[in-house]
Amino acid sequence: MTIAKTLSIALLLALPGCALTSKADPLSVRYFTPKWEAASRVSERPSAGGPRLRLGQISSSSHLRNRIVYRSSDVEVAMYEDRRWTEKPEEYVRRALAQALFEERPLVQALAGAGPTLDVELLAFDEVQRKDGRAARVTLHYAVQDDRSVLDAQSITVEVEIRGNPRDPENMAAA
Repeated sequence: MTIAKTLSIALLLALPGCALTSKADPLSVRYFTPKWEAASRVSERPSAGGPRLRLGQISSSSHLRNRIVYRSSDVEVAMYEDRRWTEKPEEYVRRALAQALFEERPLVQALAGAGPTLDVELLAFDEVQRKDGRAARVTLHYAVQDDRSVLDAQSITVEVEIRGNPRDPENMAAA
């Protein structure tokens, strides 16, 4: 018997145990959208001569895409296989910033011309798993700059406890 025939027979005998031939339950992917409550709106529209700010680039870390990320410690990050955001997290951040800066505060949104620009990098958009429960964590690094220099730069972390059933992902979206 040749080596080729022996390998063919061994392969045929191993094939029934192969994962490709067995049926598994299909992955049921669920999609979520974060919810946030709008704060009170500015009673008056800002005048055209008021403080101006341009909302610049909003980017995110490479691991933040559509899959929902969770942390079981400060150094371990993983992603749920069956849970997804309906959009990339930086799109949620862009909308929330635009609402907070230009609808809830008396700032004028600059689209062109001289003036400061706000650039933001989303570093964390995670569920944090703890022994005593779960929390939602968002970490942003921002820089406000004009044409010549950086006026202000800093990182901000906000963590909100997730209430309700700890196994229900809708509670995380609400947090």
